[in-house]
Formats: sequence, structure tokens, C-alpha cells
Amino acid sequence: MQQQRLLEVWGDTVDSRHLLGAIGLGVGIAVPVYLFAEWGFAQLTDGDAVGRSYALVTGLAACIVAAVIAANIFKPKRVVTIGAAAAGGREDAMDAIEAELGPLGNPDELPAAALAEVKELGLYDDLLAQHRKNQARQEAAR
Repeated sequence: MQQQRLLEVWGDTVDSRHLLGAIGLGVGIAVPVYLFAEWGFAQLTDGDAVGRSYALVTGLAACIVAAVIAANIFKPKRVVTIGAAAAGGREDAMDAIEAELGPLGNPDELPAAALAEVKELGLYDDLLAQHRKNQARQEAAR
């Protein structure tokens, strides 16, 4: 298996070969386009500053085109999983809330609108389990 050479750039992990390839694409596309645009606008405007400004804008547009090409050639290497919660994460969070604010209580005693929202958020079962856990602790303490 080939060893990947990974670098961290602006908080993201990249393959160094792909980074060099993307830089090469940017330079290889944007610089010639800018130089050609500068020459062309100089011919049209007799070397006026506006012509150089248009050439710069054209070069920036070429940078964007190079970035789009590089993004399509060098696909992301990682898989991002959204919504995978660690086991016990909600239970730990509820324990921390109760330690700070006190017992959460029975979710069935909430007003109808609040209960509907709790169920919609998928927290009803967790709140009910927390309430039952608290009841079991109280009964064990007796």
C-alpha cells in the first residue's frame, strides 16, 4: 500500500501530491490567462490602468475556473458521518443538566405543546428513561 503524505492546511487535511497538483493547475491556467488578458487589454486601451484592472479580474476568474477543475479532479478522501452519536452521550448530558439544575421530571407532565416538541425532537424516550432512573434512585435510597 502506498504511503500517503498528508498535510494540514488551514485546518483541513490534504494529500501533498494533490495540493501540488492543484497549485500547478492554478498557476498553469491563471498566469497565462492573466498575461494574455493584460496584453489584449493593453492593445485595446493603449496601456490604460483600466485595461490592467480588467486583466486582473480576468486572471481572478481563471483562478476560480482552476479551483473548480482541481476540485473535480482531486475528490475528498474522508467520509463525514452526521448524526452518529456516541452511546450514552445523551444520558451523560442529562446527568450534567440535572447536576446543575436539578431533576428534569416526568416528560408526560409537560404542557401539550412542549410535549409535542420534545417528541418531534426525539427526546421523549431519553427524558422518560432519565425520569425512571431518578425514580429508581429515590426508591433505592428509601
